[in-house]
Amino acid sequence: MNKQLINFHLCLTIILSVSYLTHDFLYNSIHLFQLYTLNFSIAVFVYWLVYLLRNSQKEYLGFYFLAGTFIKFIVFFLLVFPNFKDDNVVSTTEFLSFFVPYAISLIVETIFLIRLINSENK
Repeated sequence: MNKQLINFHLCLTIILSVSYLTHDFLYNSIHLFQLYTLNFSIAVFVYWLVYLLRNSQKEYLGFYFLAGTFIKFIVFFLLVFPNFKDDNVVSTTEFLSFFVPYAISLIVETIFLIRLINSENK
């Protein structure tokens, strides 16, 4: 496996694990592990997609990244949001249960994709 792939997986795993443990300690949410796993999986999928297509379809890499973000929101609204709306109220804990892993995985994914694209342009 390539060094860039290993670094991405390692960094994302460590950061999300530390965040999950902290988040679970502060706000014990039912769906927390699923949300972290979901965000991790989609971030890995998008990174691999861009990584594999970085040479053959350079002009479309940004669209693949945006599609990954779109997929995260679609999955959230189809699978997660209905569970949060069971009581017709989305609490702060429920919101943070989705938004924290989403934001962290998006930031890590963006940083590593920028590095990947910049390394290919040199």
